Amino acid sequence: MKISQYGLDSTPSLSSKLIGTDTSDSNITKNYEFAAIAQLINENTQFASVLVANSTVSQVPSGVGVATQVSFGPAQSNAAVSLAANGLVTFNQTGLYMINGYGSIERQGSSGGVSIILFRFLVNGVQASAVKGFHLDSTDVVVPYEITFPLNITTIGTTISFEIMRDASGTGSGLNQGGLYPHTNLSGWSNIPSADLNIWQLQ
Repeated sequence: MKISQYGLDSTPSLSSKLIGTDTSDSNITKNYEFAAIAQLINENTQFASVLVANSTVSQVPSGVGVATQVSFGPAQSNAAVSLAANGLVTFNQTGLYMINGYGSIERQGSSGGVSIILFRFLVNGVQASAVKGFHLDSTDVVVPYEITFPLNITTIGTTISFEIMRDASGTGSGLNQGGLYPHTNLSGWSNIPSADLNIWQLQ
């Protein structure tokens, strides 16, 4: 059977149809609605976990205006991603990934003044999202920060990383305080890490 060339519809709808072969019915030709195809793809789209990592140590900048790369525990590697001990993630396969990063932001030390803690995400060493900021005007207050986003990796060897900084816009004794701190729980639950990273890959 020969199918002639028809005009191009640049605005298909979910009720539009495609021609296909039904392999479960003697390979006969049938029409399939876009809606049914989209549902089939959705039902068979799965993300598999490829990295689970967290740090149990305090991570504090060495001074005001000094960027500190966030680490996520010991180095580890698999076919999809590699994590270095300094927190740098390298992608070993192309594809669509889902990234979830967490930081337990806290100010410790003397009271007074204001600590301004900055947080950012980088791809290949270049800032890839807006800088996030945290205003801490007292000690012993934990501010959990979590970010989740998709990332399409088209080049093997692409890297991602996270950084924190104590900004010079802080004041008084709080100027050079604040960072990522773990917390020991007494309830029987697992402890709170200073930083946590989870990555899933679309299968």
